[in-house]
Amino acid sequence: MRTASLVTSFALVAMTAGSARAGAALDDDSHKSGVAGQPAALTAEEPVVADTTPVEYGVGLRLRSVYIPKPILGLFLERAAGGSQNIGLGADITRRRGNTELQLGFEYEKFTVGEGVWINKGDSVPSNEADYVLSPEHSGHSLGWFTIEFTFINNAPINKWLAFRYGGGAGIGILAGELDHYNIQCAPGSSNSSPEPGCVPPRFNGQGQYTDPQPGQAIQVAYSLPPVFPVVNAIIGLQFKPLEKWTINLEGGIRTLPFLGVESSYFF
Repeated sequence: MRTASLVTSFALVAMTAGSARAGAALDDDSHKSGVAGQPAALTAEEPVVADTTPVEYGVGLRLRSVYIPKPILGLFLERAAGGSQNIGLGADITRRRGNTELQLGFEYEKFTVGEGVWINKGDSVPSNEADYVLSPEHSGHSLGWFTIEFTFINNAPINKWLAFRYGGGAGIGILAGELDHYNIQCAPGSSNSSPEPGCVPPRFNGQGQYTDPQPGQAIQVAYSLPPVFPVVNAIIGLQFKPLEKWTINLEGGIRTLPFLGVESSYFF
């Protein structure tokens, strides 16, 4: 009898558990279908909103004043005759979407530095030779570079007509021409702080003597420069929009060398 009671008890427990599982399954199905015997309603998906900001293309012209400050030259030289300021002319093609621009730029600049006595870092005259760097007027040659660079720029609107402009990029600069100098042995009594007239060549009524490549002969020597230089851009400025399709940019920053400039583009 005790065994029969246990079997009966297990049977009742099993039936109760089965009924509970069946009820839960029905509840799940009813949640899925909503109403018994009817298919569940499809869940509505969020609509995908496409970016409708148009892409525009523009062409522009740029004018820049490029600087080689004498203090920067002082980082690499004991003495420099002077820095330089040169004008660069260029053009660019711009892809604009909203406030973001991708710019492909082309530019040409000449480099003219101060004519006079230059002394290498770590050298001391008259123990070491000095260079007498020649201007294009006296050497008959000039040095410049043609650059190609990509720049990413963002414009943060201040109002409808004005935006703060910033960005950066990179490219290459291809050197053209040459920079010439005389190798000079300075006269006794010359010093780094007072190299004139002891380090000035006889051509310019100085007391220095020509050395390389042939002693005693006034032979111009071109500096050996790599044909290609990297261009690194870091730009900040303001953008004015007189018209929706016309922009005027006042910019400054570094383009391997410090610069200030103006650029204007028209978009189609």
